[in-house]
Amino acid sequence: MARSSTFEDSLIFAAVGSSLARTGAVTLQAIVADTGVSIGSLYHRYGSRETLLAMTWLDAVRAFQAKFREALESGADDAGERAALATPQFCRTDNARAIVLACCRQAEFASSTISGELQEAIASANDEAIMALRRFAATRGYSVDACRLGLVAFPLAAVRLYLPDKPIPASIDAYVANAFRAIVGTGERV
Repeated sequence: MARSSTFEDSLIFAAVGSSLARTGAVTLQAIVADTGVSIGSLYHRYGSRETLLAMTWLDAVRAFQAKFREALESGADDAGERAALATPQFCRTDNARAIVLACCRQAEFASSTISGELQEAIASANDEAIMALRRFAATRGYSVDACRLGLVAFPLAAVRLYLPDKPIPASIDAYVANAFRAIVGTGERV
């Protein structure tokens, strides 16, 4: 009978974010120091550092996109503003995951050496978010470019001014919401 795991993935993934915030890099030694989980256990669970990083990225992407898509697909009059605000709010409530997403690029976490299944899962998560953004743009009559700027680019740029070293101030929310309204209000209609 196999032994049950003595640690949760979320503990390891949070340690990856913490290591990034402290040093700008991720080493297995830092994760061991932060969690007390042995290198052998990390290799047993994840197989490689590259797989661990890709799984950390996928976990963070899925957590963020669940909030983003929930807001975007709510059907509310202010769904766009809610989706734009998902970024600073996620950074406040789920800082370790937010650091992974805001401070790095997918290519730094999901190398071509990871399994095809994991590559596919990451691509699928991204495709679902892109499709949700396109549906939102189409139903509201906004251009996709305006939505990408107002829902993704500006909110991400705003939080990157603070992460990983500082908390995201509440005042950012007004800027993000105003930027979204300004971008889609002046953007090209389809």
